[in-house]
Amino acid sequence: MVHSASYDDILNNRWSSSASSGTHLAVENLKPNSRYYFKVQAKNVFGLGPVSDTLTYVTESDDPLLIERPPGGEPIWIPFSFRFNPQHSACKGSQYVKRTWYRKFVGVVLCNSLRYKIFMGDGLKETFYSIADTFGHGEDHCQFVDSYLDGRTGTPSLSTYLPTAQGYYRSYRQEPVNFGPIGRRTPHPFVGWYECGVPIPGKW
Repeated sequence: MVHSASYDDILNNRWSSSASSGTHLAVENLKPNSRYYFKVQAKNVFGLGPVSDTLTYVTESDDPLLIERPPGGEPIWIPFSFRFNPQHSACKGSQYVKRTWYRKFVGVVLCNSLRYKIFMGDGLKETFYSIADTFGHGEDHCQFVDSYLDGRTGTPSLSTYLPTAQGYYRSYRQEPVNFGPIGRRTPHPFVGWYECGVPIPGKW
């Protein structure tokens, strides 16, 4: 169980609780430049264990390009030409970026509104890198474009024929990414496109 509260909630002793089925849980819809409090509590068939010490975290400020979200809270994609390795993408169209839920930017290169290559970068002026998957072909990477479904992907043939590259990788949904060698001669293949059921830059 993950218990979270904003500063105002702490003053009124109001906590929100969410259950996690693994070792990671995404806490969403946090406000920028705000302090939050977290406690963790184990739960099994015998009941709840003791509550952990309270940890605090201050969210970073929004980037000036990415301040507002449209009505309904849908993620806003900003047209932005970021640097990336074009050999890693089967798509060659328009580029868009948005901020992720943990201090990074997601960039997409469109084949069309429903098929795109997903990249990730530390900042808008930094190089964006492919995201590799240790188990699977990156179906769960659709999480980065705010889809709760596992998507369709291209085969990892791109990473098979290209030299070993630097990039991000992870094994499971909601797991934070690591940075290191991906692709050929590594256990972390990547793909050239994703279909996540989410149109970018927005609804048709």
